[in-house]
Amino acid sequence: MKYPVWIIVLLCLFFMACSRKEKETVLTSKDIQARTDSIVAEKTAEINRQVAEDLDRRMSIEVKAKADSIVQVWQNKHTSDNPQ
Repeated sequence: MKYPVWIIVLLCLFFMACSRKEKETVLTSKDIQARTDSIVAEKTAEINRQVAEDLDRRMSIEVKAKADSIVQVWQNKHTSDNPQ
């Protein structure tokens, strides 16, 4: 009967030791601001990279369409001014 009691006591001590929390550090406002700035800088760089990729991809598509419409308007204007 003594062995189960000792096993239970040892298990309780083991679980209490494992659940002990380490000392938590308190962040100051400067620490919080520094972490926030580093996260924002990292995300900003990632977003800028993605925006540049999107711009390169869209530029060839949209510029061609706009240029075609401008050329067409210019040609229509000049052909209507000089009828043959």
